[in-house]
Amino acid sequence: MAGSAQRRFEEIAQKARRAQEAIDRIRGTIKIAGVRIEVAADGRITGLELADQALAKTIVFAHSQALDQAKEQVADHRRPLTDDPAVSSILRFLIAEEAAPSPTQQDSTVSTAVGGPIPPKTPAPEPWDDPDYQNPFALPRHIRRRYGI
Repeated sequence: MAGSAQRRFEEIAQKARRAQEAIDRIRGTIKIAGVRIEVAADGRITGLELADQALAKTIVFAHSQALDQAKEQVADHRRPLTDDPAVSSILRFLIAEEAAPSPTQQDSTVSTAVGGPIPPKTPAPEPWDDPDYQNPFALPRHIRRRYGI
């Protein structure tokens, strides 16, 4: 079952990667009154044509800085949710539920040669229970900030 959960997470990660790559290629372009502008799906200006190219570069730079500030504020507002231990607790619960054997897969009683039932094994401690745990699958900080997570 644990392999099944890991396989499912890998499938979801691949879908997310494909979706993000497609989104990264999306551009919106318009030309009005001698101004041509192209933007990415996240609002970044990827192309700007004006008669004054220095002004165009200044606008793109200023827009980029303002967009970064807005993303930082979004990340700050989302951080209480993403840092909440209850969120990781829910994820652990969902993973454990997926990994647990179904009632048809469990033996109702397993006996030893002596005749007594074998007590169930206590689960090994999870690495994320350690306060110093660093998730190797976590997105890098700059990516989390970029998407406000």
